[in-house]
Amino acid sequence: MALLSGNIYICIEFGEIMAGNSRDIIESLIAKFHAISDLYKSVEHENGTLKDRLAQCEQEMLALQKRCDELERKYKNLKLSRSITAQEGSSAAETKARFARLVREIDKCISLLNE
Repeated sequence: MALLSGNIYICIEFGEIMAGNSRDIIESLIAKFHAISDLYKSVEHENGTLKDRLAQCEQEMLALQKRCDELERKYKNLKLSRSITAQEGSSAAETKARFARLVREIDKCISLLNE
């Protein structure tokens, strides 16, 4: 019975709306349509702005990633250079042995890349 009374209430309310001035109803609908249209345009503009910002941030991220990779490469080279320089007090034979070991490691890497 509660469902039936809810339906009657809806019908009565709808009847009251329809009984009102139709011009007021149409003007109200037009105003609401314009408000929704303006809101849509605003959200669409904000979406475009956010997409542009995202693209800019992605470009910055790629540039920073390249810079990071370059700094890591330089750091490794510096680390290798310092490890060789730190042992300058060592004999020529020891230095040659270190270079030979490094060359063998490089050759192994090259052969793995060629496979």
